[in-house]
Amino acid sequence: MWDWFVKHHRHVIVLLILILTFQLAYSDIFSRGPLWGPSRFLFEIGSSVVSGMAGGVDGMRKILDEYVVLVNVNKENFDLKHRLALLQMRLKLLEDIEIRYKNILNVLNLPLPQKNFSYVTAMVSGRDMNSIFKSMIVDKGELDGVKMGDGVISTSGVVGKVVKLTRHAAEVLLLTDAGSYIEGIDEQTRVRGIANGTAGDKLEFLYILSGDRIGAGDTILTGGKDGVFPEGIMLGTVTRVKPTPRGWLFKNVFISPAVDINRLNYVMIITGGKQ
Repeated sequence: MWDWFVKHHRHVIVLLILILTFQLAYSDIFSRGPLWGPSRFLFEIGSSVVSGMAGGVDGMRKILDEYVVLVNVNKENFDLKHRLALLQMRLKLLEDIEIRYKNILNVLNLPLPQKNFSYVTAMVSGRDMNSIFKSMIVDKGELDGVKMGDGVISTSGVVGKVVKLTRHAAEVLLLTDAGSYIEGIDEQTRVRGIANGTAGDKLEFLYILSGDRIGAGDTILTGGKDGVFPEGIMLGTVTRVKPTPRGWLFKNVFISPAVDINRLNYVMIITGGKQ
């Protein structure tokens, strides 16, 4: 009923005005004689009713106008939140594109220590960090000139070696895997050893004689004698040298890898010497 009244309030007002007009005319006719009293009474009642109805309608129109304004404000607020969410998504997408762009630039601008080595750039397409073997999958394979045992590097240093191969992809055993062995050399003292993964986030530098000079902070590079990596590529930094007990032949030396495996998007696979 109320909805009907709100919808047809203009018609109701017109009808009430007509009734009032008729009443005024009627009261003028009977302004004299015995019906003067009742006609005046009806006139006053009618005037009060019409005035009250008009005031109620005006109040209702004001409420409706305020409601419409509130609805419009809520709609604008929703639209602004929606646009803000879209802008935030676009900003995140642009940030991801910027990171990939910088990675590509770093890969393209990385100079190899020896100019006579060739390589192909590959994108990391998968990682297997929770199994016994720590490895990653890249999107280049046999058709791109990749071979079993090829060394894999990044802009920061050594990543690992190719251990599985298909026509279009390769699996790379990471240098942090316990089955990874890479020849290395101390840049400061020229002491040579083998960098072995520990299945954690560190490497152990093996076969360092107890009398060899090596200490925390030393830089470990590839040695270039294994036929896989050219000399001078970063392996990592010595973080700890355990004191050698009397009578032990080798020191326990630990290295922090130069490469953050979890942040790699692109790598380079060294495919051998240039012809």
